[in-house]
Amino acid sequence: MAGKITLITPPDFFETLNPGILFVHLDAEEQDAVSKWLGTHDIEEDINFYVFEGEPNVPWFFHAVAVCEHKYINLDDVNFITGALSGYVLGKGNFCYKTSNDNLASIYSFINGNRVTHIEQFLERVFGVQTNNNP
Repeated sequence: MAGKITLITPPDFFETLNPGILFVHLDAEEQDAVSKWLGTHDIEEDINFYVFEGEPNVPWFFHAVAVCEHKYINLDDVNFITGALSGYVLGKGNFCYKTSNDNLASIYSFINGNRVTHIEQFLERVFGVQTNNNP
């Protein structure tokens, strides 16, 4: 991978001109999938990865939502903060979400049509790369 990835977590802020991607509530399987995906794809540009795991830092979360071009949330693992804010943030641009709950997905589809079934699908949208090894 030619580009550099900068990992940013609460309470830290990191301001650059690099594009930002926000990951909210990645589970262990998704974290592994992101690492493997990045290891098999050459990303040329430097990127900031913002990672929010439910820390009680709402200002940081809103900052990350504002500065990141692309956003992903695993709705199956939200906590009280992201659960309360999920409807609001899904109304923002470039937010993709994953949930195994079809009833919840049908409700959120009224405000956001960017449901993905796996994290690789989100990464393909962001980087414009297609892979043939999706689950």
